[in-house]
Amino acid sequence: MIKDKALALEVCNRMLSINGSLDEAIVFVQAHCPAEELDTFKQAVGEVMYMVFEQMLIPIYKQHPDLAPEGQRVSGITD
Repeated sequence: MIKDKALALEVCNRMLSINGSLDEAIVFVQAHCPAEELDTFKQAVGEVMYMVFEQMLIPIYKQHPDLAPEGQRVSGITD
């Protein structure tokens, strides 16, 4: 997906930051919304997180396996 390793690392860091922000949003919604709204929100956030991982991070990790976080198992990456 991104051939330049330094650029790929920066993109990975930004994508992981998105996931952190989504986690924070869940905590915020949990503190301010009823359980039903929280459940719906968590499902939507989960879909976004999946897309970030599947469509952005996995292709980068496959091209640059050393950028995958330690312990992160990614199909198609050989050890």
